[in-house]
Order: sequence, then structure tokens, then C-alpha cells
Amino acid sequence: MKLQVLPLSQEAFSAYGDVIETQQRDFFHINNGLVERYHDLALVEILEQDRTLISINRAQPANLPLTIHELERHPLGTQAFIPMKGEVFVVVVALGDDKPDLSTLRAFITNGEQGVNYHRNVWHHPLFA
Repeated sequence: MKLQVLPLSQEAFSAYGDVIETQQRDFFHINNGLVERYHDLALVEILEQDRTLISINRAQPANLPLTIHELERHPLGTQAFIPMKGEVFVVVVALGDDKPDLSTLRAFITNGEQGVNYHRNVWHHPLFA
């Protein structure tokens, strides 16, 4: 199966998670007007006994075309990736309960100013650039 890589948009990605971006989003000023706050851009979900954490990943570029060998999911919480240096990256996602539903398999490319937040239980390919 060959996947067409689509531009990432909230509308196209909504079944899989949230697009984290400031473009075309509302904001309000804080800190005496020096800061634009783009509030509530993604829903972080965790189970009650768990904790949230923040990590930094440095992904290496993958050779394309890429053959997908595995998808993973996180049933206990959401997972977000936000580029720090304007890097473009590809996300591959699918829905499904016990295994990925290949009819929902999609690939999206970010514009370098977008991050993603995968909903709980969304199948996705491990991060690559």
C-alpha cells in the first residue's frame, strides 16, 4: 500500500489528535501586553495515577520512500511532538482497537511550525524527520 503524504491540518487530523500551531488561532495578551498566549491548543489526557512529563527528542531524517514496519499506540495518555527549530516532520497514523485499521492509515507532513498531539490509543509510526 502506498500512502499519499497530505499537508497537516486540524480538519484532516482531528480523528487522530490535535494540531498544535498558532496560525489562525485566537490569542490574548499577558504580561503587560508583551506576550501573546495561544491557550488550550491540545488536550492532554492521562490516567489519574499517572503523571505528565516533557521530553526532548532529536529525530534523524529517514530515507524515503519509507516502508512502515510497525505502529505503536499509548493507551494511558496522549503524546505530543512540537518542533523546536522549525523542522518539518511526517506523521503516520491509524485508528483501530486491538490492531491498526489500515483503511484509516494516513500520512501527514507538518510545515515546520506545527506540532501534533496524538489522542490516546491512536496508532502511529515512531517519530522520524
